[in-house]
Amino acid sequence: MVETMDLGELKALINSLLTEVQRLKARVHELETENTELKARLAQNSGNSSKPPSSDGLTKKFLIKPALPKQAGKKPGGQPGHPGKTLHFVEQPDVVHTHHPTQCQRCGLPFQGKGQLVARRQVFDLPQPRLWVEEHQIIARQCACGCVQTGEFPPGLAAPVQYGPRIEAQSVLLNVDYRVPLAKIRQFWADLTGYAYNPATLVSVQTALDAQLVPIEQQIKAQLTQAAVCHFDETGVRVGGKLQWLHVASNAAYTHLFIHPNRGQEGLLSAQSIFGDCLNWTVHDCWSSYFKAGKGRHALCGAHLLRELTALIEQGSGWAKTMHSYLLEAYKASRHGPLRAPEQAHWRQCYEQLCGQADEEELPPLVFFKVDGRTGRTKRSKGRNLLDRLVRHQEAVLAFAFEPGVPFTNNQAERDLRPVKVKQRVSGCFRTESGAAVYARIAGFISTMRKNCRNVVDELTNVLSGSFQWAT
Repeated sequence: MVETMDLGELKALINSLLTEVQRLKARVHELETENTELKARLAQNSGNSSKPPSSDGLTKKFLIKPALPKQAGKKPGGQPGHPGKTLHFVEQPDVVHTHHPTQCQRCGLPFQGKGQLVARRQVFDLPQPRLWVEEHQIIARQCACGCVQTGEFPPGLAAPVQYGPRIEAQSVLLNVDYRVPLAKIRQFWADLTGYAYNPATLVSVQTALDAQLVPIEQQIKAQLTQAAVCHFDETGVRVGGKLQWLHVASNAAYTHLFIHPNRGQEGLLSAQSIFGDCLNWTVHDCWSSYFKAGKGRHALCGAHLLRELTALIEQGSGWAKTMHSYLLEAYKASRHGPLRAPEQAHWRQCYEQLCGQADEEELPPLVFFKVDGRTGRTKRSKGRNLLDRLVRHQEAVLAFAFEPGVPFTNNQAERDLRPVKVKQRVSGCFRTESGAAVYARIAGFISTMRKNCRNVVDELTNVLSGSFQWAT
């Protein structure tokens, strides 16, 4: 057939075949890219992505290394300088039991006198629990003029019999902080004291506590807004069968939590959020909404970047391995304080060189064409996307090494969010939005009290009884 074709027809055939070869090559490249992405998705775990360790399974989770290597040479247990807290002898025990011999083992005569103390041991235990009942009585008195006047009950005593603020505070703590379901709390008090605490009563107590915590929450938000460094993060929660987002703003002393239907700018700029009011350092991940909504200076979480780089290293990326080592070395160099100006220039130059190396190594964006030949969508690899973020947000990536007080990771916010994930695993989802909002406000208060080394039960009791005082 080819022998009978003239030169023009042969050229047309060759051009047609070349076009088909180019199309097939583009298709092969597209399939190879898709295959690589699917393999990378199957290989995701808590060490190379944002997936939680609980998703690794029993066969993997013991093999995953932490994002930051542990400091070498540290012995297990409490480290030097750790305050620690163990049992010590008390001078005035509640009960003293004396154990003495009654008669001599040699002659059988009874002992005379008190004897001499030679050893002592103390046992720390709880007394037999029971509810402490206080009765309030109203007394009527008659004046000489004939007027009869009665006393008044203290505020909060509305029913003939009711629970006091201390058992209410402990029930709230069991439900919110210890993630104990309402039915289990009822059974707990029944087993402990013989009185079954009604779950409906606890719901009413939490609703009242939520209203009392509003001005306290405003003070927490004000402290976080003025803080030099504030951490932000969010996590998905199921509320009434729908996806909602629990947002956190926190530092080492304060925690603010709130529920919002949106994860992005609507949530970050809502009335509950303080992100739009923070003008200092805000530490967060690479979620683009943070850069669009915030007014403060941005610092990116190094642990997130290390996990993304680890995923690329597992796919054979050379520049990712070098950048991974660079970030760890910068972390070690700045562990005891920010780098000095001459050192900053050196580290910045190395960073830009690594980004240049990565730009040469990473494949350019893949352009897909439509059937009519027009340019369609552009496909970028995960490596290219990460590189673009490293270049675009260079100051935010290196803030931990150059700025005082800026941490390398966003672990503070992640630790403050972790309890709600445990609660959902134990107690399931939130049934109503109002219930989720109540949980968030109470959980933020409890976390703040713990960070300030204040007794949580005492402070919850003080709030419920109207006697809470904010420490200055």
